[in-house]
Amino acid sequence: MGENYEFGGELVRLAVVLVLLQTLAFAEKQAALGSMDAVAERMGAGSRELAKGNAVVADTAAFSAAYWNPGMLAFKRNLSIALHAENRSLDRVGGSLGIEGGVGGRMGVGMAVLFRGDTDFLLIDEDDNNRGTAMPFFMLGYAGLGYRLDRTNGIGVSLSIAYDRLGLDSEWGVADEYQSPLSFDLGWFKFWNEKWQSGLQIRNLGFNSKLSAAWRRNPSRDNSLPSSNALRPKTFELGVTHRNLLLHRPASVSLSLLSYQVADTLFVFDPDWHIFKSRFGIEWRVIPNGDLRFGIDGKNPSLGWGYGFNIGSKTLWLDYAFIYEWDADLLNPLSLALRMKL
Repeated sequence: MGENYEFGGELVRLAVVLVLLQTLAFAEKQAALGSMDAVAERMGAGSRELAKGNAVVADTAAFSAAYWNPGMLAFKRNLSIALHAENRSLDRVGGSLGIEGGVGGRMGVGMAVLFRGDTDFLLIDEDDNNRGTAMPFFMLGYAGLGYRLDRTNGIGVSLSIAYDRLGLDSEWGVADEYQSPLSFDLGWFKFWNEKWQSGLQIRNLGFNSKLSAAWRRNPSRDNSLPSSNALRPKTFELGVTHRNLLLHRPASVSLSLLSYQVADTLFVFDPDWHIFKSRFGIEWRVIPNGDLRFGIDGKNPSLGWGYGFNIGSKTLWLDYAFIYEWDADLLNPLSLALRMKL
């Protein structure tokens, strides 16, 4: 009986300590991840994943694995599709689309497209005059491949590319579109036993000697403005998931530890060049085909639910989540997703 009530207790206590520590020590540094290129880290992919605090690097049910951890693609057997959309405060929208499935006996493939946009962005010129509004948007695409080394281990790689458009008129005289060079992610996933699983991902690696996803941007059409550097920070994420019973119902608890390296170099040990964060999530099947979820991503708590509708031999899942952005004091109440194994 104790096992039914104390599942993952050590993980829960560790997660509480980590959230408190990062709130005290790293609040100012996390602002460095606020650029458009950090869209995936801020908004993620999927309402189920958002409700779990995005702590899904070691969760094989996460969608899309091409983004969260390509090593999990090795264990994807059925063709699956997911569509996710959300509306956040300050006229901000986002969403994702993912498709994945198995290939042969040991491989899985998947793709994901993540989107973020602003629907009513106010434009102010250098003389403080209102010049109307723009609708900038940012897209990030992934294509991944996973390979199963044995019954419990899988490795994977994803290729990614980013595109953003500012939505400005030609009279502004600045470049309206940008495209990043190709980068890649590496992932590993392992089942330790029927209760424990772990995952590791290294994200935003470039095809250069520094393995940096960095490039130069020219902001003007006539080269009248100086170029700027763009960098998607290397992200190291290690996570663990524990599955057990809570009040005789299936449940899982997940914890992820992340480090964002904001230096344009191969690797630096100096903590001043790293931004540390933890993620924590719980999912509990309270009724057949019905889940409750709670999570904390950094300092941002989230809550949600999911319900599966039986359609013949298939199940269509509807997921909902909302998140409170602590630093900005913003409540984002609308994130919905549909997913199904075909």
